[in-house]
Amino acid sequence: MRTSVAIAALILVASGTAAWAQPGPNYQGALTDRAPRAEYTLDLSAGQIVTLTAFGTSGLDTMLTLIGPDGRQVAANDDVVPGDLSSRIIYAAQRPGRYRVQVSGYGNATGDFEMDVYYGANVGLSYQSRSLQDAIAALSRRQTEARYEVDLPAGEPFVATTIALSDGLDTTLTLISASGETVAENDDRGDGTLNSQLIYRADQPGRYTVVVSSFSGQDTGDAVVSMAIDPNAQAPFNYATIARSVMARHTGTINDNNPEDEYPLDLTAGQTILVMADSPNEDLDPVITLNGPDGYPVALNDDRSDGTLNSAFAFTAPSAGRYVLNMTRYSDGASSGDYALEISNVDAGLVAELQAQFENPVHLSGPEQVLETTDFRLLYTLQGRDRTTEEYARATADAIQRAYDTQINGMGWSAPVRDSNGRYRAYIADAGEGTMGYMKGVEVIFDNPQTPGVRERAASRTILVIDNNLSEGRDEGEDPMRLMRATAAHEFNHMVQYGYDAEEGLQWLYESTASWIETATMGQDEDAARYAVTDFAAPQLCWTTTEAGHNYGQWTLLQSLADRHGPRIVTRLWENAATLDGMETMTTTLTEAGTSIPMALLEWRIQNFARDYEMAPRIDGAVALAGAGKRSGGAVRGSVQELGAAYHQVRAQGAQRYAIEGPDGLSMTGLGVRNGQVEVTPLGRDGVFDATGYEFAAVMVFNGDVPDAPGDCSDTSYRIDISSSREAAAPAQSRVDAQHFRTPGAE
Repeated sequence: MRTSVAIAALILVASGTAAWAQPGPNYQGALTDRAPRAEYTLDLSAGQIVTLTAFGTSGLDTMLTLIGPDGRQVAANDDVVPGDLSSRIIYAAQRPGRYRVQVSGYGNATGDFEMDVYYGANVGLSYQSRSLQDAIAALSRRQTEARYEVDLPAGEPFVATTIALSDGLDTTLTLISASGETVAENDDRGDGTLNSQLIYRADQPGRYTVVVSSFSGQDTGDAVVSMAIDPNAQAPFNYATIARSVMARHTGTINDNNPEDEYPLDLTAGQTILVMADSPNEDLDPVITLNGPDGYPVALNDDRSDGTLNSAFAFTAPSAGRYVLNMTRYSDGASSGDYALEISNVDAGLVAELQAQFENPVHLSGPEQVLETTDFRLLYTLQGRDRTTEEYARATADAIQRAYDTQINGMGWSAPVRDSNGRYRAYIADAGEGTMGYMKGVEVIFDNPQTPGVRERAASRTILVIDNNLSEGRDEGEDPMRLMRATAAHEFNHMVQYGYDAEEGLQWLYESTASWIETATMGQDEDAARYAVTDFAAPQLCWTTTEAGHNYGQWTLLQSLADRHGPRIVTRLWENAATLDGMETMTTTLTEAGTSIPMALLEWRIQNFARDYEMAPRIDGAVALAGAGKRSGGAVRGSVQELGAAYHQVRAQGAQRYAIEGPDGLSMTGLGVRNGQVEVTPLGRDGVFDATGYEFAAVMVFNGDVPDAPGDCSDTSYRIDISSSREAAAPAQSRVDAQHFRTPGAE
């Protein structure tokens, strides 16, 4: 199902509290044609809050319905959020009695499912959380806020969370100490909803007040308020409390005209400094880098884990010398604005304290289980939203170890940075809506110790996450184990990439390489062939376009390079990325191979037309047509971006002259399909092409201009004049295998 119902109780009650909150039963069942609905009962007291969650274990799109004691429907939900086929109801009982929970499939779908009952508001806290209070905050014109008193212990993270029960309600949360001081507040928790969440660790025990209101101060409606202690919650680090001695302060502006500033620092051996960069108006995403006396980076930070885009790092100088602090902005964007930079002397222990903020980004929803392979430590749980099975955990451990053995031992990639225990950390967990897995950096190492002969500038230590339920939301009949193995290869390659360079300006290289590695190593257990359709459907777009999906879909360029120069060229790209950046990474690699960016991209666009790939039977569709030339005479028009291609079908028989008007970087190539081959005829800017005898023919317009920077793309308009010619057609200069050819534009 592609629509959603709000996660809300449809019958609301006045402010009140639940006496207790704890997990309830877990039900497992199956919907069949004979039994398309399953039903369970639960007894609720007046004002009691309950969370019901149902999800298919084999791709089933579940629906939940809650029936009250009087037999009337009181709540229903199909999809938690669009794209998530699980269902959830959070409900506050208006009256006591026995309620009925019904699980069904959207459109009478059948399949296996699980349904969890949680007595209280399940807001996604860890299994070690302790509920202090659940309540319903009823906001009205007369009562614009609701207040709740909580007694907080010292040193343990307190988490307050709201979930709106009324459509459009934008909640806010404020935490006030006994002295009346506001110690924490939050508007949006950052999960795509208008709900709020604040996390606070009290220095001293005491009574605090939680205030629930709305962003406008005028919104009306009801919201669940959850207040709990969760030892696994990560409270934002309070940089204001750091004891420090300020050395220097600087202000400035970063924009297109001034993309970076530099500040020299003379440090002594063992001196520890704290550098903080703030954007006063929050319109700049600052990035700070410290380069050592030899010019190599030694410290870097983009976002400092306090809920802002501001930056901070602590660094202890291993030797005396002149260091240089670089102040710039996040490279994958064009933010501009003022900044305030503060440099202070601090205690050396702050380095480890700040690193701890990034070290453990995954908190499993149940007790951790561990599987160790030769190179990995896999953590998983059998409880809660992250739960998996022992069988799936063993299969995942085997898959990630296979990915390592294939890519490192078999293909010769350099091993990524290891944890201090000598292994790589991996998790099986709920990876999030529509996500099969991800890799996350936890520490910038700069120089990868696994590559003693190379000095990298931005190598990073990372962790790996594989989703615990790859059947949910996938195509019907899709094998979740196959998806898991493809994901293991893809995400481990991201770990490998970060061992070379975590800050590569040629952003296209990250996802294209990880997608290509699936096809190069996993055989039928790949999920990348379907990505190629995105690029095939819009070949006129620039290579390195920022349009969604093309970085995945353009893995075929890497395959094209590998077909001509061997698969080692892909590894070489990353070896060059360790010391180079952006377009220079690609230029240098292709120069080493005896080619250039325009030549390699032209060959790739021709190969895409022919679908000349071993994986082609698994790729749907063909390159899209820009249009068809007239049967005799006339002109066609179009536009194409840098290193893009536009394909015009040729219908005219006999020799025809094609002359293109537009910038110098444009050129034409005649492409004709005959006897299982694509015959390639370079036409330049003015040439004669004869489509007679071809099963299908096209003139390809190619823009050979190289963008100044990755993603810096723009449209170039052109016109092709077509006229009959008495001259002989230019001969084909090369041929490409067409055994997998499909008519361009065809489904």
